[in-house]
Amino acid sequence: TALLVVVALLLATGTALALGIWSAWRQGGWVDRIVTALCHAIEGIPPFVVALGAIAIFGLGLGWLPVAGLTDAGAEITVGQVARHLVLPATVLAISQTPVLLLHVRQSLLAALTEDHVAGARTRGLPEARVVLRHALPGALLPFTTVLGARVAEVVTGAMLVEEVFSWPGVAQAVIGAASAVDFPLLAALTLLATVAV
Repeated sequence: TALLVVVALLLATGTALALGIWSAWRQGGWVDRIVTALCHAIEGIPPFVVALGAIAIFGLGLGWLPVAGLTDAGAEITVGQVARHLVLPATVLAISQTPVLLLHVRQSLLAALTEDHVAGARTRGLPEARVVLRHALPGALLPFTTVLGARVAEVVTGAMLVEEVFSWPGVAQAVIGAASAVDFPLLAALTLLATVAV
């Protein structure tokens, strides 16, 4: 679960920063319009629906990626095997988290671009790339970091759904096993773990 969450969070954060900065910098452009529309559309889709779509397209339709487990059946646990099996679950989890992060980066950067110190940097004749990346972006990243920290609990919850769809070994299997076996101490411990994460 930790591997899946960390990889997905890194993917979501990198994508959100890159596309969010580009969208705010080129506000109103075609990239901004497409990215914003996609974010609003994806934001309402639950992670397990995205997971089922990814399985249908990339696993069953195209046959590019494995759709279940940590490794192929009977194969050694190697970095290559785990990485190959991690692609779909981590990407699905990242897709489910990226819209909120991206829209937040975009909005924070748009607000930072209207501040006085940014206007001062522009009047001094600094290049626009330097104004955006050196003067506006640092101020926009502080609220983004706060939002990123608040999203960790939702990423872990989403990871449990994605783990179940992709048969990824982790906390989800422990929760379902504990619920099936009516193992209340394990369920209480897992609930406490989730509460501590929040």
